[in-house]
Order: sequence, then structure tokens, then C-alpha cells
Amino acid sequence: MNKHPLVSIITPVFNQKTYFEKTIRSVLSQTYQNWEWIILDDGSTDGTGEIIKDCKDSRIQYIFQENAGISRLTKTYNKALQKCNGELIAMLDHDDYWPDYKLGVQVKHFNDPTVVLSYGECWIVNHQGKRISFWRLQEDTSIANNDPVGSSLKGFFFKRYSFIPNLTVMVRRAVLQKIGGFVEAKDMYHDFPTWLQFALEGKFSSVPVCLGYYRKHPSAVTFDSNQELRINVRINFFREFLFRNKTKLNELGFFYDIEMIENYWEGIKREHIHFDPYNKSLLMLKLGLFKDAQSNFQQFLGSEPSSKNRLIHSLLMISKFFNYDIVNPVANLKERLWKYF
Repeated sequence: MNKHPLVSIITPVFNQKTYFEKTIRSVLSQTYQNWEWIILDDGSTDGTGEIIKDCKDSRIQYIFQENAGISRLTKTYNKALQKCNGELIAMLDHDDYWPDYKLGVQVKHFNDPTVVLSYGECWIVNHQGKRISFWRLQEDTSIANNDPVGSSLKGFFFKRYSFIPNLTVMVRRAVLQKIGGFVEAKDMYHDFPTWLQFALEGKFSSVPVCLGYYRKHPSAVTFDSNQELRINVRINFFREFLFRNKTKLNELGFFYDIEMIENYWEGIKREHIHFDPYNKSLLMLKLGLFKDAQSNFQQFLGSEPSSKNRLIHSLLMISKFFNYDIVNPVANLKERLWKYF
């Protein structure tokens, strides 16, 4: 590989005038300068396009399209991919941003020809950029690095979510083109199905440093009421993936009992649905949505009326009164003390 390969950055954007200037600054300030940026505007009407046009940098390619919507996000990514010239592809969502060392740190990992995908840790921040939690790497290094090839599938299949944050990912364009571009799956975004397919193609390089700031804010957080439907979509994709890639999986030494795996998925689904109001409540507290946090926790308390949960509810009420989250700091302190002792 070229010592200083061109990195193509893909960013679909829609009505993000409030946050996109921060995103732009984070790319322009990269210490690694050999990049191009494909920004595909999905029909913004709030002035986002003007912000981009005002940025006079020849490495930025701005493309406007009529609004296709979030349901066609993978198609939008693949449209941007067709415009890319780089050996490496990086993704950056329209309200997130990078530290200035991001590209420079990651490019070096592709000196290993067996690596097809690199990613790292990230801070989750609120609308003001305040850090509210940290997304860490998998503790199991074989899963984290997909070494041997296929190992990451254990993490994908047996976790509730993708352990690879999209904004930290960099991949080889040749491999992405080999699998047909970003993988399109009904009712799913581009990232999870694509990373699963990459797990069959080569090793991953997990970088144990912050490679991005993943912004969560009230206008960007979707609190889907039909959690069961959303999880069923993922289970159906898992099932199709296993059948479609059975031969390749067997070649990699990945043998499985489909009935056992499906029973496990059903158990995860029941647990996720049960604890969904609890998890939403804690996230809403971090975002300052105290009334919504209380409503969700009361729903959870109805099914889990333990003394512990009543105490948490009392702390939540105090948080709402003072307009200040004390629940999550107490929970984090408890977790640290538990690990220490």
C-alpha cells in the first residue's frame, strides 16, 4: 500500500446546520492531510448546504440530491462510494466529529495487508459536546480484532448491538467493492450488515484510543416504541446471513446449531424489551429530558418494583427537581467500586 494513501471520507448530511460546522472543522484540522471528502446532501432545507459551499477546500466534493430519507441511507452511502477515489474509506456521520489525529493514527494500521477494517473507541457526547459516556473496545481481543478471521461474528451474534462505532471505522475500498458495496438489508442501516460481511474477509484492527465523538441529542435520538419489531428485523438478518454464508463459515471453522442460536436470540429479545424503558430513562437523563426519563422509569418500575428501583426512582425525582442528573453518576460510582473490590 502507498505510504500515504488517499482516504475518502463519506458523510451523508440532512438538516444539520446546528452541528455540521463542528464536523467540518474536525476534518479540516486533521494532521493527516491526504484525504478527499464526499458530502452527499440528502435534500437539506435549513442552510446546511450553504455552510458546506462556503468551505473553500478543493478536497471537498459536495453533492446534492432530492431527499431519499433515512430508510434509503445505505443507497445514499453507496452513491457516495461511487465517487470515491481513495484506497481507504472512512465514515463520518453529519452530527459527529473527530479528534485531529484520527486519520493519521488509523492509516498506519493498514500497513498490515491482512487488515481489512480498523475502528476504535469513542466518546458519546450530548448536544453541547459534553461527554456523557465512553464506548470501549471488546475485552475479548479475538472478537475485537476478528483474529482468526470470523471471530468477530461471536460478538455480533451474541451481543445486543454492534460493538463497532460507525464514525471510527476505516476500511479498504477494494474489499468494500468486492462485497458489492455497503450491504443493503431491509429496515437496517448500512453499518451492522456491512461489518458482518467484512468479518468474513480479513482481520480487524481495534485501536484502543478515542477516534471520534458520537453526538446524541434529542432531535437525533429515535425512541422506537416497537422494539420487538426492530429486534425481529435483526434476527431475520442474522438467520439469512447464516444460511447465505454457511459454506464460508464452515471453512472458517464456524459451526453452529441454528436452533440453539435462535433460542438465544429470543432470550436476548425478551431481556432487551423488558429493560428498554430503564435504558431509555438513563439516556434521557443524560440528555436532560427529565420528564421523559421519569415517565419511562415509572413504566419500568411497574414491572420491577424492587427496593433498589424505588431508590433509583427517588434519585430520579430529585434529579428532575434540581434539573441535574445524579442517577448516572451514582450508578457509575457503584460500578467502579464493584470492580475495585
